Amino acid sequence: MLIDKSHSKGDIITLFKNHGVYIDDGLTKGKIIENIENYMNHFKYNEKIKNLTELRNYLKNVSPKQRPTTQEKSEIMFKSKKIIKWGKNDYLFNGHTYNNSEEVFEDVMYIYKWGDLPSVRRACKIYNRSVYCINHVNPIISAEVYDELQKNKIIKEQTIYNLQIRHTTKENPIIVCFD
Repeated sequence: MLIDKSHSKGDIITLFKNHGVYIDDGLTKGKIIENIENYMNHFKYNEKIKNLTELRNYLKNVSPKQRPTTQEKSEIMFKSKKIIKWGKNDYLFNGHTYNNSEEVFEDVMYIYKWGDLPSVRRACKIYNRSVYCINHVNPIISAEVYDELQKNKIIKEQTIYNLQIRHTTKENPIIVCFD
């Protein structure tokens, strides 16, 4: 079976691991592809990949996970940091970062496609909060990163705060702690 070269070894291992098939990460990508039919026989389907045909099409087509080149990534990170700095400086157009809102919008439109990078998500959030926001820009996030962000969001929401009151000496009669 042909697998598109855009799927990395890690992507293939993660895909199968998430669907109940363990693949030894010590194997090379070539060895994994040689044994892919065996792994497909043990694959547990879900709502995202419902059957063998969908799995084959997924592996045959280009990977939905975007990977910028080294040069692109450095450009993306530079523009993200520039937007974040602009936001931290109270959205001022002073010539150090930006001269007008169109420049910021152009940079946001360049980076929003790489939403798997945390700096890009943060830069988009900062841009969307500004009064100079031309259009609300949502970064494009892959399904894997989206699922991970949702799991982290659930963990953060499950915090239970409590109040502790301690009575001590006459000098400091009450201590109130919120944890």
